[in-house]
Amino acid sequence: MTLVSWPFIGPGKNMKKFILILLIFFIPSISFAAIVSISAPKNSFALSEDFLVQVFINTEGKNINALEGVVDYPADFLELKEIQDCNSSVNFWIEKPGNVTPGKVYFSGITAGGFTGDKKFLFNMLFHTKKSGKETISLENLAILQNDGVGTKVSGTSLNFNFIVSNEVYKKNNESTRSDVIAPEDFNPIVGKDADLLNGNNFVAFSTTDKGEGVDHYEVRETFWGIEGKYEITQSPYVLKDQTLKSTIYVKAVDKSGNERIEKINPQNRWALLEQFIIIAIILTALVFLFKKVWPKFTER
Repeated sequence: MTLVSWPFIGPGKNMKKFILILLIFFIPSISFAAIVSISAPKNSFALSEDFLVQVFINTEGKNINALEGVVDYPADFLELKEIQDCNSSVNFWIEKPGNVTPGKVYFSGITAGGFTGDKKFLFNMLFHTKKSGKETISLENLAILQNDGVGTKVSGTSLNFNFIVSNEVYKKNNESTRSDVIAPEDFNPIVGKDADLLNGNNFVAFSTTDKGEGVDHYEVRETFWGIEGKYEITQSPYVLKDQTLKSTIYVKAVDKSGNERIEKINPQNRWALLEQFIIIAIILTALVFLFKKVWPKFTER
């Protein structure tokens, strides 16, 4: 009986190569976890200083469409002044990032169609330091779901933010500041519908940024045939009252200085404009008919 001889199998280096090949082919590939990170431009602050912390996710090539978690911060060291989510990769917040419990920021949201990327923005947190020492802002109860039709859970890891607050009191810049007179940035509200969202109703989603003091709130108004509805203060996504999509939609972004940016969305129902055209044509035809009928009587006089 003759044995097949493999030229690279043998003692020493050849055997090591063979073992390496076996490892490559038979050991399961490693699946890297999505990474949620908390970061800031610096990690050393003075007392009574404001600083912005950003929360990002690296999807590690996976398409993510849902996530939730809790940001844990030391409430005795920091005061949470504001949470900003403009231009977030999360389109629909089930639980908008909020500070319901001191020291905790809960968040839960989904993105229709999912998203992927190395550094996808989730939200910002503006803190004010009130005590000196060393501390950490961390993530708890992190859950991430994949956009694969069945919501496969993706393993997630977090990169926490370690910081130091010194005993030195922060000195504000004494330079005079101009009042904010610039409106929020242009934006494109989107009308959408998803069977899994908002009971399958039509909605409008929107988000923008403001280079001044930030966006304060949004307002939405629907108008039909010149009958103007009132602006309603709301947040994205907004469930439309006119589910036929025959109305013109106005979305207003108002910054903290009162500056406004209004974006208009024409009726999405393709028959709406045709209906309006037909009705206008009928009205004009009737007016012309009446004019021809009445005008000769006036000329006879």
